[in-house]
Amino acid sequence: MSSAFTPALIAVIGGCVIAVVAFVPFVAMSYRRRGEMTFWRSILWFVAVIYVMALWTYTLLPFPETRDVTCVPLQTAPFAFVGDIAHYGVGSVGALMQNPAVVQVALNVVLFMPLGWFIRHLAGRGVVVATLIGFVVSMLIEVTQVTGIWGLYSCAYRVFDVDDLIANTAGALLGSIVGMLLWRRSERRLDAGAPRPITAPRRFVGILSDVAVLWITGWVVIAVRLGIALLDGRPELAIPEEVFGVAAYALPIIVQLLSVLIGGVTIGERIVLIRAVHGSMPAMIARPVRFLLGIGGYMMLLASESFVSSMLLPVLVLVSFIMVFTTRNHRGLASVAARMDVEDVRVRGNDRAAS
Repeated sequence: MSSAFTPALIAVIGGCVIAVVAFVPFVAMSYRRRGEMTFWRSILWFVAVIYVMALWTYTLLPFPETRDVTCVPLQTAPFAFVGDIAHYGVGSVGALMQNPAVVQVALNVVLFMPLGWFIRHLAGRGVVVATLIGFVVSMLIEVTQVTGIWGLYSCAYRVFDVDDLIANTAGALLGSIVGMLLWRRSERRLDAGAPRPITAPRRFVGILSDVAVLWITGWVVIAVRLGIALLDGRPELAIPEEVFGVAAYALPIIVQLLSVLIGGVTIGERIVLIRAVHGSMPAMIARPVRFLLGIGGYMMLLASESFVSSMLLPVLVLVSFIMVFTTRNHRGLASVAARMDVEDVRVRGNDRAAS
């Protein structure tokens, strides 16, 4: 693979990892701050994460071998690029466009324009904030370079250039201005406290949140195990390895079980602001049924290595998937079996009576 594509690949992989880890907090924040999570806004946030990763990978990579580091001087004279442009010559428009100094400055400006655009359209901030953040991010990158990645190298292996700082800040400013001139908000802003319908996409976001909680809980257990090993200084711990395996399996089941037994809904449903409405079946029976035919059954079948479990798991997933589309209010298999309904937590008593 070409070294030119390595930073891009690392940015994409790193962005995907961050997106997975941040998925549950992002969904929870979206529903509480905006009342919903729209598809295109979520895509924009994902692209923004990859872009921020790319800022770092393209300005810091590749890392040189310590023995190959060549210390470079600082460039602290503002607008030194003007002299560089004149040095290469500006005889014509074509020559100017091919001038290495012009290309360098233009690339630095373009590199930071998306930052200003994202700050305006995702954070809702204007030109001043975009310019300040552009300056801070650029300064952080330049300082990271000049300190040899904060002491990882004995000296700077890339040039600290004040002109880069100026161009990057100008790029963030221009990105915010372009975003203001060329983009008009077409989305209708609703009150975050207003009830929303229970849709199939919303139910699937809740399901994905449950799966993410399952994975992240397992990662946390692994991280704790590694942390204890590092602090202890020995790979073999006094705590048996099996304890961590059982914890990674049992902890998410216990958390989900408590959530369903207490409120009749999973963690993912709580995140997307869905609550349970009990029907004819008593809650003390309906909630265990809801758990066993929903997230609980899924997790237990997933953890089991038996042939029967391997056959039942895809059946449970497929039936649940189909019933999310075919049942009233997109309740799904578990809620139907428990004779429960679902509704938005922001629905009030008089709203329910009116409907």
